[in-house]
Amino acid sequence: MKKNVSIVLILTLILSSALVVSAVDDLKSSTKTVSKEMISMNNLGLLQWDNQKFTTQYAAKQPTRMDMAVILLRLQGIEEEAKSFTGTENFLDSKLVTRIEDKNILAYIKKNPKTCLLVDDEEHFRPNQQIKEQEFYKIIVKLLGYEENVDFINEDVIKFAKSIELNPSGTNIFTNDDLAKGLNDCLKSKTKSGREYFEVLLESGFMRDYNTNKEVPEVLVFDGKTQPIFKYKDVIYEKVYVESPQDTDLDGKRDLIGVWIKRPAETEKGMKVPAIFEASPYRCGTNDDLYVTHNVDVDLKVSPQSNKTYDDIKYVPKEKKLPAPRKVMGKAKDAKVEPFDFGGWYDYFLPRGYAVVFSGGIGTLGSEGITTCGSVDETISTVAVIDWLNGRTKAFTNKTDNIEVRPYWCTGNVGMSGRSYRGTLPIAAAATGVEGLRTIVPIAAISNWYDYYRSNGVCVPAAGWQGDDADLLAIYCMSRMLDPKDYAKVRQLFEKNMKQMMIDEDRATGDYNTFWDERNYLNNADKIKASVFIVHGLNDWNVKTKQFDGLWKKLEENNVPRKIILHQGAHMSINNLAGIDFNDTINRWFDYWLYNIDNQAMKHIPTATIQNNIDLKWESFDNWPVKAENTKLYLDNEDGLGKLNFSSVKKGVKEKFIDDLSLSEFDRKNPDFSKWLDTIVKNPQSKRPDRLCYVSKDLTKDIRISGTVNVTIKASINQPTANISAMLVDYGSEYRPTTETEVIVPNGIVYGGNAGSEDIINFITSKEKTDYKVISRGWMDAQNRLENYCVSPIKPGQEYTFKLDMQPMDYTVKKGHKLGLIILSTDAECTIRPLKVTNFIFNTSESFIEIPVANGMNKW
Repeated sequence: MKKNVSIVLILTLILSSALVVSAVDDLKSSTKTVSKEMISMNNLGLLQWDNQKFTTQYAAKQPTRMDMAVILLRLQGIEEEAKSFTGTENFLDSKLVTRIEDKNILAYIKKNPKTCLLVDDEEHFRPNQQIKEQEFYKIIVKLLGYEENVDFINEDVIKFAKSIELNPSGTNIFTNDDLAKGLNDCLKSKTKSGREYFEVLLESGFMRDYNTNKEVPEVLVFDGKTQPIFKYKDVIYEKVYVESPQDTDLDGKRDLIGVWIKRPAETEKGMKVPAIFEASPYRCGTNDDLYVTHNVDVDLKVSPQSNKTYDDIKYVPKEKKLPAPRKVMGKAKDAKVEPFDFGGWYDYFLPRGYAVVFSGGIGTLGSEGITTCGSVDETISTVAVIDWLNGRTKAFTNKTDNIEVRPYWCTGNVGMSGRSYRGTLPIAAAATGVEGLRTIVPIAAISNWYDYYRSNGVCVPAAGWQGDDADLLAIYCMSRMLDPKDYAKVRQLFEKNMKQMMIDEDRATGDYNTFWDERNYLNNADKIKASVFIVHGLNDWNVKTKQFDGLWKKLEENNVPRKIILHQGAHMSINNLAGIDFNDTINRWFDYWLYNIDNQAMKHIPTATIQNNIDLKWESFDNWPVKAENTKLYLDNEDGLGKLNFSSVKKGVKEKFIDDLSLSEFDRKNPDFSKWLDTIVKNPQSKRPDRLCYVSKDLTKDIRISGTVNVTIKASINQPTANISAMLVDYGSEYRPTTETEVIVPNGIVYGGNAGSEDIINFITSKEKTDYKVISRGWMDAQNRLENYCVSPIKPGQEYTFKLDMQPMDYTVKKGHKLGLIILSTDAECTIRPLKVTNFIFNTSESFIEIPVANGMNKW
């Protein structure tokens, strides 16, 4: 059971799937007599009990217009102002109330009618008249920004309320209990403009005194999540230098890592908060001019027979003698600095009671050490920051004075997130099992660096970055270069290391080796203690989908708490993507894991949320991939036309194709990849010498492909090696969603606490129909047909079987479209581009494709 973290407004309970705030220190016995929503509204100060007692009699009473008027004033934070108002004018029926404060309130409303949506008569208020459910919900929908006779009409207000997910009771007698439940729903709802109403109220002054009389400030929890009550303008900025247990620059001292901190001002008053940590090698600048990619227009290396086993190339850490820790020469309470402007999405969490922590890591400007791209050393420097936040290592106010500063403001609970490289380091840290790291949210992240830069023995980096490799990324991130005086201290060592890295990464063979095994975090997935929330784009050809799929399988194998969101974008974050309230979801996720709030996030957040490619709707599933059945399709070239069939063809059918990029008129010096792809894929029935194409019949129903497509190819080659590539294609003229986005609501996401805002974006659908879409791809060096770490030589002219896995995918092919398979050698957009011409004899009869179909269709 998760523990409580606030004295007054923490215990979140569930009633009819609604999360509400419950009291902790009121009379426990009375909670059995009234609804949780009534207790919640009492805790928020919106409802007051008869004689301060919890009674079923009060719950059953019918609220009056006067009761509702007071609630409306409380929502605006002006009840006390109204109580003390001394105006001379009042409603003619103000004498119907006896308390002086109530008369003052009526006078205030008379003077300021816009403060009360009940005013419908300039002279009479009818304070003791009972509120009907229709009248109540008319007020509620107006509070949410909807307009009468524009969005709804009075007669249909109950129907309209239901349409915006409010829950009218439908009873003839409207009670205080009904009012509490309706008010609770209202506070959790979004306004017409899309903002959460509770957050709007907070900005207008509601609950402004929540922490006023508390010795130690606390987070405010409502609807199962922390609310933005801390002011961004008061945030405290710090910079410290964490001592990492390593000496990568060999200067005889442990490396110091620059760390930036933003935390709520309330931490100065004894409040302790969790930390959300992003480690980014890009944080301090990059060496863009040095990113010169390797030449990819080279022949594949022919290697001799290799009898290596995995144990031969397995990474085994080496013991390193470390310099002693620095001697502390003094202590400082903090290390405050002038405000810095980075934060971005993380600023959303500061008003909700989180600290945000940033680091660059070894080799970055202002830090010590040298960059090593994905290595254990890089992981150590990341973990060091988590250790400091948990009091296990030291940090200093600068790099010279040895004045120690401690994170007295941190609970020790740490979450990590980030996109791309910044999302990769959370996986690296989690795979060490470091204590205190409670959850990670890796977005478009790498779990295995080999599969980022290679595929089955072929150099296949991010699409659009052919020739990229680990050494180039290490140089790119070595921002100590931006300070020439500082870089001079390590230049010779760094250049030596980069020469060695170029040897170790082994572009020549593309094989998996010890260098890559060190950078495979999946090897240590059994150490992961932190929960994991994966976010990835199904059209991400930078960090490809195999990265999230491999991690997900390991998490499942080791029973790690996990969730996944898969969207139709490319290499992007989705915090401002339309159709999914990502910020709210991650707010609840962090609250559950870092604040120990029992909001049942593991139960209520779907295990897998997937955006479909047809209409961009979001769908929920129990797992990834969606439960599917492998459908086997055989290849045929009847009448010279390539076909995909459910049954095999006669034996002995063979075809030829050639690996020669000149046949597609591909210009190596000025590559046009779109033109090349159209040439290879667009006209499937046109026979070409440089590829084979097989197409299904028109689909009679939509089919959903979910998981990894596998192709078994039997062929002979007239060279001792070659690229082998395949593409799965959706053929059909269609307006398809693209990965480009457009702003649909400027400043549509408001962070709260005056922390900023962000535009809501959505994917753009193509303005013209397109004839096809490549669903997935796969690649292999023929020599690595058995293992990616050892070579099995090819004897020219001899037939071999190649089992090729494509990138995992979730994709729906529409009814009336065709499914296509392209078999080729060099993928000009992705692989090494050999100069030699290679001839293939393809055994059509004994080749096939296996497709995981999720919607029960194994025939079409």
